[in-house]
Amino acid sequence: MVVSFTFVRKREGISDAEFFARWTEHTRDFDLRDHPYITKNRLMMVAGHPDYVGIAENHWPDMDAMLATSAFYADTDAGREHWADLQTFMDIDASPTVIVTQEADVADAGTTITSYL
Repeated sequence: MVVSFTFVRKREGISDAEFFARWTEHTRDFDLRDHPYITKNRLMMVAGHPDYVGIAENHWPDMDAMLATSAFYADTDAGREHWADLQTFMDIDASPTVIVTQEADVADAGTTITSYL
């Protein structure tokens, strides 16, 4: 499994409420259709950062599935449609994605460490 987080920047002129509505709509209409192998699509609005209004958490089956999305967006009609819709509300070029390499679940009962790569 691969876990990614995207720090999301919205397009100028869109309110936070409009953005979140479009983002959830896009995820329902495009991501669920085009990336059915993603086991988690969690969208979170955040406060306190001058550039980013949201964070997307995605759980991919493997790195190949995640990396294949670039070719999908560039090489297929469905991918170009998906990308075009995304660009209507998100500043995708200014929304970096990072990959989780390790995480620790720290609790009174003990610590569990998971490595992903």
